[in-house]
Amino acid sequence: MLHTDNITILQKPVRLSIIGKYLGQLLIVLAYLTLIPLAASLYFMEYSFTIRYAITEIILLIAGLPLSRINASANIQNNEGLVITGLIFILTPLIMTIPMMGSGLDFIDALFETVSAFTTTGLSVATELQLQPLTFLFARSYMQWIGGLGIVVLTIALLLRPGIYLRKLVELNENEDIVSSTLPYARRIFMVYVLLTVICIVMIWITCGNFFNAVTHAFSAVSTGGFSNFDNSLAGFDSPFISISVILGCIFGALPLLLYFRIRRYPFWTFFQDAQVRAITYFILFTSILLFIVLMHDSHIQTTEALYHALMMAISAQTTAGFSTIDISLIGAHGMLILMIAMFVGGSLGSTAGGIKLYRILIFWRALHHMLQKATATPHAVIAPRLAGKNLEIDEISKALLVILLFFFTIIFSWLVFLFAGHEPIAALFEVVSATGTVGLSSGITSVDLPYYLKLILCLCMLLGRLEFIALLVLAYPLTWVNRRSRA
Repeated sequence: MLHTDNITILQKPVRLSIIGKYLGQLLIVLAYLTLIPLAASLYFMEYSFTIRYAITEIILLIAGLPLSRINASANIQNNEGLVITGLIFILTPLIMTIPMMGSGLDFIDALFETVSAFTTTGLSVATELQLQPLTFLFARSYMQWIGGLGIVVLTIALLLRPGIYLRKLVELNENEDIVSSTLPYARRIFMVYVLLTVICIVMIWITCGNFFNAVTHAFSAVSTGGFSNFDNSLAGFDSPFISISVILGCIFGALPLLLYFRIRRYPFWTFFQDAQVRAITYFILFTSILLFIVLMHDSHIQTTEALYHALMMAISAQTTAGFSTIDISLIGAHGMLILMIAMFVGGSLGSTAGGIKLYRILIFWRALHHMLQKATATPHAVIAPRLAGKNLEIDEISKALLVILLFFFTIIFSWLVFLFAGHEPIAALFEVVSATGTVGLSSGITSVDLPYYLKLILCLCMLLGRLEFIALLVLAYPLTWVNRRSRA
């Protein structure tokens, strides 16, 4: 009892003034960002979307301006930063349902589409995409581009003043010798993100000759989102070179973005000295080989075609982009299981990719190796777990293992709901892993006919996976909001 009381004394609930002020600033940022699809609707002369985006702008400004003027402290607590992040990723999809419903989707389907966009998942209930309004297609990919980097990072980079409190809004994954403060971090990430996007647009435009398709697919590729303008994803292109240029963009986004700054100071080959870069390369090669064998043996696809699809699907799953060059039903149960492992692991920490992240897999492996070393060493031996030449802290190991465990339990519980609804086990598991890993590959379950409660389950999986659980758990934790000492 005494231990619990001591913890209670140390706990500090969030301050509503802090939440309101910085949430208001983020809503104003979102209003600025929404001007882009509004302008696109004017350019495409799809004025029904223009009206909806104008209404959205008014709502964002009416809500954001008063909140942003609240007089609040600049010293933000950890729980406040997490609550703000969680709220913006919940409120943004809700608000953006207004323009998305302009395509004919009802509220739940529009919400599913916006959650999928901002979490960079790519699962979609929209059909006949070639016939959809251009504003709708552009806005989906643009939302993925925003979500890939994170509205919070964009805000820090463009508007908010520097300060230690900003560290609480963006968890820095890089060492202090690389990044000295949050503001330079955000600016560097933003510059890299824009540059990679421009390069990807140019590559796709050269190969396909269609600027609109180049822009929308580049937005989705660099953000590892996976929205395409075709119902059959990359298979809708008439040339494999176009698909390859899109997949290259996915690789760009799935690597630690700050590593690109090494290219300016060190030889290019040093890029591959990073543990995560090597890990994602090995994982992609391993997954490609297994998929190639499955496509040859189970699906009886010709060698050249099987090699192409195996490599493209392996990259798409590992980077959590979710683009597809082949119908998932053609790869069979064995192929789906292989892709599920890749989707679960995901891309690099410090990238736009989803999944549990390769860095956490490396931490898990080093922790396991450390345990085996300790078991075979003398009792008084001092052996510290190390990764990439540095000692791993206990908190770092604990957090990595906790995220892996939360991913696992979320997938299991969500899968059980789909099983009770009567869906085939492997297909249901594939869909849940894809949603939680924010991948977007579909076994065919996600559709406009999917019951609403299952769509909402997938929405929750996408949000939990994108925010890596902690922000939403803190948001729902009662002591985040209530000071128990005042009630004693």
